[in-house]
Order: sequence, then C-alpha cells, then structure tokens
Amino acid sequence: MKTLYAQAQPGKVVLAEKEIPAPGPGQVLLKAKYSAMSPGTENGLLGEHIVPLPTSIGYAMTAEVVEVGPDVRELKVGDHVVTTGEHAQYLIMDELNCTICPEGVDLKQAAFWNLGHTGMYALRRSGLQFGEPCAVLGQGFVGAITAQVAKAAGALPVIVTDLDDGRLEAAKKMGVDIAINSKTDPDGLEREVNKLNRGGLPVIFEATGARGPLMQAAELIGERGRLVMISQVHGEAMPPIDDPIMQKGASLIGTYVNSKPFKLRRADLFIDGIWPPVMHRDLQRYANSDVWTSDEDIQVFLNLIAYGKLDITPLISHEFDYTQIPEAYAKYVYPKVDPAMTGGVFKWE
Repeated sequence: MKTLYAQAQPGKVVLAEKEIPAPGPGQVLLKAKYSAMSPGTENGLLGEHIVPLPTSIGYAMTAEVVEVGPDVRELKVGDHVVTTGEHAQYLIMDELNCTICPEGVDLKQAAFWNLGHTGMYALRRSGLQFGEPCAVLGQGFVGAITAQVAKAAGALPVIVTDLDDGRLEAAKKMGVDIAINSKTDPDGLEREVNKLNRGGLPVIFEATGARGPLMQAAELIGERGRLVMISQVHGEAMPPIDDPIMQKGASLIGTYVNSKPFKLRRADLFIDGIWPPVMHRDLQRYANSDVWTSDEDIQVFLNLIAYGKLDITPLISHEFDYTQIPEAYAKYVYPKVDPAMTGGVFKWE
C-alpha cells in the first residue's frame, strides 16, 4: 500500500508518497491520528545537524493499530499507541517501539509523549525532593513539561523564566508559582532566589536552547545543588561554569534520553512440570521502580494526562491539517524558529 509522508529536503519539507509493505514478524501497521512538531529539534534536523538530508521528518505520534504481523505479542488491532514514527498517514513499526495508550487519554496531548518523557527523565536525574524549590530556565515545550512534572513531584516554589510573554502566560495557566521574563526583568530570577534565603537553589533545569544561561544557573545553584542540562545546542561555546560548580560541590547533570534503556524485557526460569527449572522463552516486561526506562516514563506521562493530573493544551500553540505540513515548517520552524510556536500538532484524519 502507499502512504503519504513528510520528507525533509535542504531548506524545506515536502509531502511525498511511498510504498510500504505488509507488517513482518514483530511488526504492526499503524494509522496516524496526531503527530507532534517540536520546532527546536526539527530546526536542527532541517539544518543537517543530526543526519544528512533528504530524510523523513517527525518523531512523535499517536496512532491506531490496524494490522499485526506474525509473532506480535502485546498489541492487537484497535489499540492506540504512541511511537517515534515520522509524519505519515500509515507506517510500519516494530511493536517494541510502541507504548500502549491508557484508555480514554486525549490522543492530541499524547502525541507530545516524546517531549514529555524528556522532561520526566530530567526530573528523575535531578533527584528533586518533595518541598525543594527549583527553577526551569526556558519555557519551550520541554522546559514547560519539566516545570509541570516538578510541580507534580512537590517542588515548592516552581520558578520559570523565558524571553516570551506568551510562553510565560501559558506557564501561569498551568500553575507555576513564579514566571519571569528574563529579557525585561534580567535580575528577576536572582531576586526571587535571594527571597528564599537559602544561599541558592538546590535544583535548576536549563532548557533554553542556548548556552549563555548556564552561567547564571551556575552562579545561582546552591551548595551541592544539581544543575540539569536538558537542551542540546549546536555551535555555541560552553561558558566558564567549572569554577562555581566546583566551589559549591554542585553537580552538572546531562539528560539525553537515549542515555537510558528504552525498554527492558526479562527472561525467567520456571518449573515446567519437571526439575530442574527451565528458561521461559517469552520475555516479560520489566516494570519495577528501581529502573525507570523511557517506556515506563512514557506510561507515567500518559497516565498524568489520562487521570487529569496534567493538561498540556496551553502548550499546543498551533494545530494543522496534515496537508499544511510544508507551510507550517516554512513559517514556524526553518530557517528560524518562530517564538510564537511552542508546540505544533498535525491531525491526520
């Protein structure tokens, strides 16, 4: 069968058509519902900072399983899943690259799972404890999600900064405690940190997409604090943060999500009517809280939405029909990200 998909070419995105096969062993055929556009990451892709062009574009979607191949164990026709699929009407995906959506979850919000579990990983790496104050520098989609999961984890207060008043208004709607425009009020963050009277913040998340704010973060982090780097930056030098970090015994923590396992499956011995025990051939999901895989964090993110603990609709700044993909990328993503774009979503039906 043929599918329509988005292809990144030098300087632009086009809609193209290609043939896709029937699902093979362990694979499923998915029909897209929504796919998310992350302006920062996809600007980097169009700038050839990630892989050479041309290439498919897009990496987060919700979809329905419409056909299963041989040996598919966990998914069935009719299931809704999230996956790292490209922007496409139909796609073939390994079932291991799919996470089942909880019943009743808003599929539009769920499409942003990839950014959601990035924020989840940043939170877990920070070791934030209930009652600790924190700051999140940058209120793009990942920074905004990080602030929300920090709030859910009991951070008090949650302080956010950004250069854009629209993003700060969205943060206020989602319940952050203090929102500061660091362009119009450059001393605002330091002022709020001083009010806490604790010699600095225990946790600061840097999610601005620039390297300069790391210097301010290093100066405002407290003794033995944790400075968490979320954003990746291309072509900018690192500021001299080593001395304040070292003097305070603070930690600089990276949070690239591919630095942890995506999924874990366990093999177990069992008694099959004879002795000694034998190895079971079916690998079972490993879901214990001593290891938080990406798949488990994705489940948490989806459940936060499904149970009404998290509403990210204020962050979905733009919604498009899939036929508007080329126009959306040209206007909001490349060659320069429009600050009005927090998160874009394409509807495929």
